Amino acid sequence: MIIIETILKILKFIRKSNIIEVIIALLAAVLSVIVLLQVVFRYVLNSPLAWTEEASRFLLIWIVLLGAAIGIKRKSHFTVDIFFKKLSPKLQQNLQLALDVFLFILIFDAMIINGVYLSSLTFRQISPALHLRMSYVYSSVLVGGILSCCYVLEDILLYLKKEVEKNQDRTTEKGS
Repeated sequence: MIIIETILKILKFIRKSNIIEVIIALLAAVLSVIVLLQVVFRYVLNSPLAWTEEASRFLLIWIVLLGAAIGIKRKSHFTVDIFFKKLSPKLQQNLQLALDVFLFILIFDAMIINGVYLSSLTFRQISPALHLRMSYVYSSVLVGGILSCCYVLEDILLYLKKEVEKNQDRTTEKGS
């Protein structure tokens, strides 16, 4: 139980921190400036910048993957819950746990394992316009996956902690 509580403290700190939202806002601001620069240079000055398309693409990738993690954090992704709401509260909780475990496994496999693979695979590749290592771009998959798994793992551990505490209370009541 101590391990779960320690992990939960770390995960709650990550969830309460707004640093990811701030990073997304900064990336979006930089993206807006870059796109504006490209428009001005291309259509007003007739001298397009070579690096702006690539930079905006890379920034957008980071914004989307970090934003997906924030969607998981806020539970704001699209869901179809017409059948879910007709179930009993206990069945809803158990089904939610099963869905969270499935989501954790899916994200871990698709984003973390593949993020590590893609980042290591592209470590030596250099982008043509910005001359950045492509692993910096592909590491967005890994970072988004880690954040998403942290948010889902917190939900799983909170549920398990609540169930353990219920069982301890029942055991204490029977012993009294």
